[in-house]
Amino acid sequence: MHLGVVHTIRDRAAWDRAFFADKEFPPGFTLFGTVTQDDISRAICIWDAPSVDDLQRTLDEMFGDAAVNDCFVADPARSVNLAAPQTSAAQA
Repeated sequence: MHLGVVHTIRDRAAWDRAFFADKEFPPGFTLFGTVTQDDISRAICIWDAPSVDDLQRTLDEMFGDAAVNDCFVADPARSVNLAAPQTSAAQA
């Protein structure tokens, strides 16, 4: 399922350490893209993940207090240029 995340970055140094760490995401989690604001105060990401709760837990563990992660389910009728979700195909 496609999910979006708005990250409110509270600690730039901790964000950078977590963001640039050599991360392998759990099976079923694919990061399609991310954009960080020029002043490093916010970022947005598009994911394919099993559920919004699973992604929320994963990101909260990854970033800790460095960011507030607001995860949401993407509405396919109001989304543009998204790759086919991998988790849906795996579950079918």
